[in-house]
Amino acid sequence: MIVSSHQKGWKIINQRSHGLLAAMLAYEYDIDLPTDIMIPTLIAIAEHDDGAAETLQNKNLTEAGAPRNFMIGDEANKSDLKQKLSVMEIATAKSQLNALLTSLHLHFLFGGKEVEKDEKLKRFLKEQVANRKRILKHLTITKKYADHLYRFVEWCDAFSLLICMDKIQPEGRKMEVSESPSGDMNQTYYKAENVITVEPWPFKSDHFKVFFEYKIIEQLKFNSIEEFNSLCEKTVVQRQEFTFSK
Repeated sequence: MIVSSHQKGWKIINQRSHGLLAAMLAYEYDIDLPTDIMIPTLIAIAEHDDGAAETLQNKNLTEAGAPRNFMIGDEANKSDLKQKLSVMEIATAKSQLNALLTSLHLHFLFGGKEVEKDEKLKRFLKEQVANRKRILKHLTITKKYADHLYRFVEWCDAFSLLICMDKIQPEGRKMEVSESPSGDMNQTYYKAENVITVEPWPFKSDHFKVFFEYKIIEQLKFNSIEEFNSLCEKTVVQRQEFTFSK
């Protein structure tokens, strides 16, 4: 979950909502891919963080009982591979390309130095290296092409997170997004309230709208994940819209 403090309590954005926003950015991106590549890639972008019911995961409450932002580590659950295995099973059931891009994303997220402290995760990621080699051979595409596609996935993911985490700066103060598939390091900022621009401009349209959905949870502390989930289910969904303008 993406969790931030709010004047009424907590603002909760599900990872799946963030993934959908990333797919909207991908749909608007000016990239020349054939349909049999583009559609699985869009689905991989939209579903890259699926695989678990976030409001039912014990790890998503801190020891103090507050909703846990995904950036805050949880040592007690560091070896929990359920979500990773689930998202790979879902991706593999769709297509080999979905599985390849999802596997690359898991490596990007969890393949850092910290993996050395987690033997289960280390073994899982090692298995994924072999899995990706098999998929590349099966699809008859090169690693270079796969990396190009994954840069597209990661760029959309990174941009969506900047929006959902309210990191984009106002008043023309530019910040980097990520390296694009073409190798550019795009910069973004707000031109006006909820009006975002990007330099250099990477999209097909000069203007378009995107959104994410969220909930405001008006309770600061929970005794159990079941209590948290119950309140989440009763809470009204809200929608935040943004306009992209060249």
